[in-house]
Amino acid sequence: MEEILADPARHIGRTYELTGPRSQDIAAMASEVSATLGRPVCYTDVPLQEWIDDDLRPLGLPDHAFQHISTMARLHAEDRYDRKADGAEQVTGRFPSGVAGYVRASPSLFSL
Repeated sequence: MEEILADPARHIGRTYELTGPRSQDIAAMASEVSATLGRPVCYTDVPLQEWIDDDLRPLGLPDHAFQHISTMARLHAEDRYDRKADGAEQVTGRFPSGVAGYVRASPSLFSL
């Protein structure tokens, strides 16, 4: 977030939870993306280790990136991000747009 880079001193020692404006699991996020795009988008629960072995590891990422992404995936699998938090609003001073707003603002990421 550019706000932190613009004024880093006020953020030293702070921790921000950036999970979003409402509690929402991955299936609900897929449903919201689907509604926003006006086409089917589904979430498929792939076992974590299978995803790591079959999809992540073959990318050949540097170890630090591999560890970070696999840790984030594990935390998602444990529903650690399915909660409401206001960290983004604390940092930016703006209410976060949520999943639908992100999809609308980034259409090229969701084109077929």
